[in-house]
Amino acid sequence: MDWRTFVGHHRQRGWFANAVHQERLASTFLMVGPSGIGKRTFARLVAKSLLCTKYQPTEFATCGTCEACVQIEAGTHPDLIEIKREKDKSNLSMEQLVGSDESRMREGLCYEIRMRPYSGRRKIAIVDDVDTLAVEGANSLLKTLEEPPPGALIFLIGTSEQRQLRTIRSRSQIVRFAPLAEDELAILIQRHGLADNPADALRLAQQSHGSLQLAAQGRDESMSEFRTLLIESLDSRPIDFPRLSKSISAHLDSVASEGQARRDQLKWVLDIAIDLYRESMRQRLGVTSSLDAAIRQPSTESDAPGNLQQLAPEILSSLIQRTQQAREQVDRNVSPAALVEAWVTDVTGMSRA
Repeated sequence: MDWRTFVGHHRQRGWFANAVHQERLASTFLMVGPSGIGKRTFARLVAKSLLCTKYQPTEFATCGTCEACVQIEAGTHPDLIEIKREKDKSNLSMEQLVGSDESRMREGLCYEIRMRPYSGRRKIAIVDDVDTLAVEGANSLLKTLEEPPPGALIFLIGTSEQRQLRTIRSRSQIVRFAPLAEDELAILIQRHGLADNPADALRLAQQSHGSLQLAAQGRDESMSEFRTLLIESLDSRPIDFPRLSKSISAHLDSVASEGQARRDQLKWVLDIAIDLYRESMRQRLGVTSSLDAAIRQPSTESDAPGNLQQLAPEILSSLIQRTQQAREQVDRNVSPAALVEAWVTDVTGMSRA
């Protein structure tokens, strides 16, 4: 991967290039935005640009062929430290940050980042899944963030500022990433073999809310079946409250019992509802989409709202606002189960009006 093939996030790339050129790069960056939009790949490309031996760091470019670039692609560069939550754990572990009990502060990220760079340039760390940092883990990281080694660069990657402790936010420069544009995501969908032609790629992109991760899930048969069930349930009159609530909970349980994966799926569920309500509003008002009709063609018959478009525009507007509010609460450590129950209760009541 290099900057020539990287898709999206042009403003962030320009900002980093300018900061590097002027040698005014901060030591710690908190990179936040939805999952599956390229934040980690972006951080690795910044690291590659700074460690590439063919170019000077201020050129902010990569050759892809020097030893440093090859090692970064292989995940073996001695000056690039990358950690993420282990699959069998719900949080980034203390061992990953400061070492085991027997070797505390003699191994782990906080120890390795202070070692002299092998390349003579700088040490760089990429810490993924910082949403899962427990208080103890965050506190162990604070001293490194407060007193970083000279030239060290740390990228903290999460989904939301609200999920981070105030002490972490205050010691980091925050870089916000937005979902990919539909045309950008469509390029990645085809590149990863998730669609056979541009039209199918764009249709899948329109359902994936700027995330390659969601696009990949959209190809899954069980995901597609749940999406159809959700749309049918929200469009039914009256809404079957127990069925809708249980189906959402069962879907979340099938994806993950806890953690960021569960929250990501809940956001996806709410995004489907928002899209459905907006499409119903457009049909209710007789508004035609500006996108090509062939591209906007629904992927299933259930995508075309039936009963919902009979609701008054003010009710549809309230449904959109309530669902957007629920989506914002996902990143505020609200229990997903409680959030689902409250949201389903409210949209059921509103839809009866």
